[in-house]
Amino acid sequence: MACSRSLALWSVGMFLAGCGTVLFALRGTAPDILSIVAANFLLILGTGIRRSGFAVFLGLRSHVWLFATIAFAWIVLYQFPEFRDNFIVRVNYVQSVMILSALWMVWMAFFENREKLYSARMLGMTTLVEAAAFMWYTVNQNILALPSFQSGYAEGFMSVYLLIVMFSIIMTIVLPASMVIERSQHGFREQALQDELTGLPNRRAFLNDAEDWISVNASPSGVYSLILFDMDQFKLVNERFNQAMGDALLQLFARILKDTLAENAVPGRVGGAEFAVFLPAGDKELANLTAQRICRRFGLECQEASGGRLIVTTSVGLVSAGVSTPLERAMEAAEGGLHRAKKQGRAQIVTMDLAPNGKLVKDAKTTGFSVLRKKAA
Repeated sequence: MACSRSLALWSVGMFLAGCGTVLFALRGTAPDILSIVAANFLLILGTGIRRSGFAVFLGLRSHVWLFATIAFAWIVLYQFPEFRDNFIVRVNYVQSVMILSALWMVWMAFFENREKLYSARMLGMTTLVEAAAFMWYTVNQNILALPSFQSGYAEGFMSVYLLIVMFSIIMTIVLPASMVIERSQHGFREQALQDELTGLPNRRAFLNDAEDWISVNASPSGVYSLILFDMDQFKLVNERFNQAMGDALLQLFARILKDTLAENAVPGRVGGAEFAVFLPAGDKELANLTAQRICRRFGLECQEASGGRLIVTTSVGLVSAGVSTPLERAMEAAEGGLHRAKKQGRAQIVTMDLAPNGKLVKDAKTTGFSVLRKKAA
């Protein structure tokens, strides 16, 4: 929706500015009311609407009213002889609007571009060049004090100005479509790396994020923890109630992860009812406390939401390892702990300790949740 509205505004802006440029070309042959008044009105309004289209694309306020006001102010000022008969004053008014609008777009392209789109940055660079051309034209007009627009055609600066403007017009036709395509590609990539139901990273994205941290922090003393959660007897919940209830439980668990975990933690949904948490620089004590807090909160919220009718417990496999330990090995160990927790009666946290070479250094340690285990789903 934002892309469609943005392109619509951009197209209208380009059309109006184009009409103003055509009227400029007729100066000397067409009446001043068209070649001066209407031409500058359309140019100012079109430039503002074009900027508004870019703002809408970035999710910002359009401010169409601002440039409409400036365009109508041009018409009002033109009624005064002091303004109408002074070519330099008119040039400074129009070019100042063009320069400020262009610089505003440059600011948005580099500082309001939350998606970091390369095509939007390229548009910002193109607009910066365009702003420089407007400045170049304005400075030369003020220095040479030319009496009219037509008299500037014989000057060298006008050729440079027109070439840059033509270049920017071409780029501003191509780049908006490129921005829409790039945003769509980003959306497809996010969908490919995100679990649609919970909004968490899927298995591939989770592993990629965790491995990225390990590769950046590969120091001999670095450690990390990996926690695997799996809802106990989740299939029975779906059979006893319905799939909608199962989806609600998955979404609840995802929300608890988002609310509970530290900012640097990496959560993900890695299976049907299986979730994983990667704790950068987290030792096993911190990981164990984190797992307990999440399990208890999930169990309590399930009871509260269902009036005590539905109690769902969670089994956990937990492993802490040095950054020299491959993530795949840590996942295997955590899955082993999760399997043992299920085998030993569910609603438990089984901790596995790994040596730097990836071997288990001692038997698993089990932490149970006896209160929650009374009525497993």
